Amino acid sequence: MRSLKSLSILALFIIGAFVLTSSSCGSTCTAPTITFDPSGGTLSKAPGEKFTMNVVVTGDADNIKSIVVSKSSNGVTDPAFLSLTSVGEKGKTVVLTDSVPANTAIGSVITYTVTATSDCKDAASETKTLTLTVGASTIKLDDLLYLVENAVAPRVYSRYSSGATNNSAWDLQNRQPKLAADANTTKDIRDSASAANPFAGRWGSRDGCKFVKAPSTFDFANASPKLILDAYKAGTASDLITFVAGDFIIVNIKNSNTYAVVKIKSLVDDGAASNEDYTFFSYKLAQ
Repeated sequence: MRSLKSLSILALFIIGAFVLTSSSCGSTCTAPTITFDPSGGTLSKAPGEKFTMNVVVTGDADNIKSIVVSKSSNGVTDPAFLSLTSVGEKGKTVVLTDSVPANTAIGSVITYTVTATSDCKDAASETKTLTLTVGASTIKLDDLLYLVENAVAPRVYSRYSSGATNNSAWDLQNRQPKLAADANTTKDIRDSASAANPFAGRWGSRDGCKFVKAPSTFDFANASPKLILDAYKAGTASDLITFVAGDFIIVNIKNSNTYAVVKIKSLVDDGAASNEDYTFFSYKLAQ
């Protein structure tokens, strides 16, 4: 009798262990897989450019519970840029559509982090990141929007000039002349002539701009952001630039990866009498 009782207890133990093992195996969750179509997780777009990307999420043993896309740009994160809940399918394609803001600095990085979660009890998740690098556009800059010039301006006067309204600096982005009394943070270009006479072209900056002299063959008429950026990268950036009429100068505005190309039209020296000398130029903003 005692032997029979022992066998019964042993049988219950074995059955219990089997049930426990089966339950443990059955509760194992499988995370969904994530792929990007097209791209392997990286792409490059220009400021102002739109793009569309398919995010393909596939469940294996379990259905998909949710798909959440967070976006991070310039230190700011949107944790639910795109969010789908209660998906309840083993396969789901999400169309990710966005655009790069027109004022985004070239070289900036925008990341989209996709998290897909299964609907099983333990809710296993998979995460994958799409990285977008902001590159320069190859499209010719529209002169109506980005060319700054007229019959008398822009011009930057010699720093030795005594004329009350003679600006010795220039704000490239805001397209404005700046006087000596104006804030240094607005002086992208500042005349830095080494002597009052004879007048010779030399510029510096009061807000951190860097300068590169482009080749004489630079195609100013058909300049694109990429052409400007390539010319900048091909040279050696400096805090001071010397020039003569006909030169092309690439400016990294405030050293913030926003660029302009300057065409030096002429240097006007009125002689030693008044020092009201100036540089006459035009430029295009690569933004």
